[in-house]
Amino acid sequence: MMFIKKTRIDERVRSNAGRAAAIWLGVTQVMLTGVVFYRVLVLGQPDSEIRDFQAVLAISVFGYFALQLFLGGLFPVLTWKGMLTGYLVLAALVVGGCILAFGLPPAEEWKDTWLPAAVGPAVVVGLYSLVAWLGERRLERQIEE
Repeated sequence: MMFIKKTRIDERVRSNAGRAAAIWLGVTQVMLTGVVFYRVLVLGQPDSEIRDFQAVLAISVFGYFALQLFLGGLFPVLTWKGMLTGYLVLAALVVGGCILAFGLPPAEEWKDTWLPAAVGPAVVVGLYSLVAWLGERRLERQIEE
């Protein structure tokens, strides 16, 4: 007696299912991001109360991008000009968003306000570039074999 009916699955079906699942993952990540921002900015909850949501969201988003970069090669490898542009755009978004949400911080608190806003985007762009380069190298070696 069989409990499972086997179905024939070809590459198109797998590709479409993977694409649909990736889209749904992105939608849920955006929704969770919205919940985190709503709880912090509208409800005024302290970060300590939603740290678990933030951690799960960060693991999900960064893990997804890292796997796509390294295994799939779906995202581009940035040039130096692309890295600089990406850094400037991300830093501007972080600084602008923080200023809109919390106001202009005092200059003497630069270690807690301006420094993370400057270093964080640099780390993100640097890690992105490193993983993209490693993924491209892996794919090139795999193609050569």
